[in-house]
Amino acid sequence: MAVITPSFVPSVRIDAGWYREIDVMERLKNALPDSYEIFHSINWHTLQQGPDRHGEIDVVVLGPTGNVLLMEVKAGDVTLRDGEIFKLYSDKKEHNVGTQCRMQYGAIVNRLKEASIHPYVTNCLFLPDYQMAAGHVVSMPRERIVDADDYDNLGTRVAAMISTGQGANDLEKLRLFFRNEFRVSTKLTVLRDQVITTTEHLSDGLATWVPKIVAPSRTLRIQATAGSGKTLLAVRLLEDAITRGESVLYVCFNRSLADYMARIAPSKANITNYHELCVDHFRRHYEEPDFTDVKVFTSVVETYVRDSHSFPAKYDLLLIDEGQDFDSEWVESLLPQLNDDGHLYLMDDPDQQLYERSGFDLPEAVTVTCNDNFRSPRAVCRAIDAFSLATSPIQCRGFYEGDVPGFHTYESEESVVRRTAGAVDKLLQQGFCIDDIVVLTGRGVKKSVVLRSDFIGKHRTRRFAGTYSARTGLPDWIDGELLVESIYRYKGQSAPAIVITELDFLEITPLERRKLFVGMTRAMMAVEIVMSKNAEACFAKLLSQ
Repeated sequence: MAVITPSFVPSVRIDAGWYREIDVMERLKNALPDSYEIFHSINWHTLQQGPDRHGEIDVVVLGPTGNVLLMEVKAGDVTLRDGEIFKLYSDKKEHNVGTQCRMQYGAIVNRLKEASIHPYVTNCLFLPDYQMAAGHVVSMPRERIVDADDYDNLGTRVAAMISTGQGANDLEKLRLFFRNEFRVSTKLTVLRDQVITTTEHLSDGLATWVPKIVAPSRTLRIQATAGSGKTLLAVRLLEDAITRGESVLYVCFNRSLADYMARIAPSKANITNYHELCVDHFRRHYEEPDFTDVKVFTSVVETYVRDSHSFPAKYDLLLIDEGQDFDSEWVESLLPQLNDDGHLYLMDDPDQQLYERSGFDLPEAVTVTCNDNFRSPRAVCRAIDAFSLATSPIQCRGFYEGDVPGFHTYESEESVVRRTAGAVDKLLQQGFCIDDIVVLTGRGVKKSVVLRSDFIGKHRTRRFAGTYSARTGLPDWIDGELLVESIYRYKGQSAPAIVITELDFLEITPLERRKLFVGMTRAMMAVEIVMSKNAEACFAKLLSQ
């Protein structure tokens, strides 16, 4: 299997032609052996033949002997006129494809000469949607044109084109030329933005087709893995309902997720977490809750459940998120508030269940399952499957390859903060900003050393203080630059880089697997894991089985 450089395919162009280029790279990757390397989106600049000229080569294939093939991909219809090929774009402008290919070829050859590299270079034109009829005479040799009839033989044709001619003596110098000379290596901050954008584009599948499902019971249960697009689906459902003038209620388990949803969902949507909903009911109908009482939340929940039978129906859409962390009686307490012709959507993922809850059924619900992960890097997905963290293998659908998680071991409670700081520094050295990094601990506030630390290395920590305002019941926060959270509280959110720390156990129980699954699937680009010697031994034993 050939290597694609860079491994991330950016989404700066979302059109049919761009998806064709992605398909071409995937076909070449699977058809060519690992001695080939495929570069994409190569910027070129030449001063030859007059003023400055700039452009981009869609695909460059580097063969095992150092031969180079430049590929221009033109999707859709083209026009042949006067022996030339023309591509008509949406702006009504025509581009002479032959002239473009010749200019690209000249620019690359000239730059290679300037770098004292002299490989065999050829080029070809790929027309995936066009069939070249017999007798066509064009400015480019017919054997250098791959049309729709040759699509299935693309790898064979490319290998044949690149097998002739004398290659380059210094293959590594040529490889570095394409990686660096033409800025194929992407700046990490730009790459981060492109990963986020691409993830949003790819993971909108649930948001596109789930709202179109007609359930006779008007009840849908979406059981989807982490990174599948449940949050985008929730926002789409809320937006559509608000547009129709409907009343909506979104309820999740985590307060931090509710705060996040409130920032991205329509302002008219009622966004809350279940305990906050119970507190508000208690405050309006009884008295101000005593948040100094350790049992206050248990008390307000019991009151809400007891009173729910008399709640009036007032919502056209009820959306329950993180359903795996709800008690069955919590769900039952919300149902009376749904109008007779209202719609209920419940989203959950058993692999992210972090609390011991009794299961529940939704009679007559249409269940939608999705095991596609669009968020996590491919290397991280493979690690998740290697550790058997999910009940069934997740399907990685993202384009970003990424690296396998980094592992760090601490020997004592005194060293865990230092080792965590080392993991953070490693990410910073890779080019991540401090705002890109989130530290997640496998422990709760009372037992965590990290959550009680004012600094991780030289960075002041921003973290939940473990207390609530006696007046409002809102969580108290300690301000800082590096966000430190528990895996429990950060569920439902994501960040470019994640450090998972304070993993300490003698046995990898189902709960420990789910905690690690939740933590690792928060990352969009990189994961670092800090674990105790005991946990390290458990993982070593697991991998040896």
